Amino acid sequence: MKVVELMNSNVVTCRPSESLTVIVNKFELFNIAGLPVVEKGKLAGIICQSDILKNLREEGVSLKDLTVKDVMVEDVVTVSPTESVAELAKLMTEKHINRIPVVENGVVIGIVTRTDIVRAVAECG
Repeated sequence: MKVVELMNSNVVTCRPSESLTVIVNKFELFNIAGLPVVEKGKLAGIICQSDILKNLREEGVSLKDLTVKDVMVEDVVTVSPTESVAELAKLMTEKHINRIPVVENGVVIGIVTRTDIVRAVAECG
C-alpha cells in the first residue's frame, strides 16, 4: 500500500505567526494533536501538543506569550505520496513520531498519523 492511499488530504495547517492559544483551539476543534506549519505555501515546520507542553514548563511562560514559531520543530520528517506505508511506519517507529506530513515539491498534500495506520490494519483484517 502506498502513502497516497492512506493519507488524509484534508490537512489542517497553521502559520508561524499564530498564537498558541489559537493552536490549542484548533487542536480541540478538529480533534487533532499536531499541525504542519506552512509559510508562503511551503512546509516550514510542525507543531504538536508535546512541543507546547515542553515550552510551558518554563516559569512565567503562558500560551498568550508564545507563537507557533517559538515552539515548532523545523527539521520535519516527511514522506512522498508514493512511499510505501511499511516504510512510513518504520520511519515513525525509528524517529518516535506520531504524524508525518506528505509533501510534494515542498507543498503539504496530506498527513498520516499512527491512528491512520492502525485503522488501515484493522480494516484489512
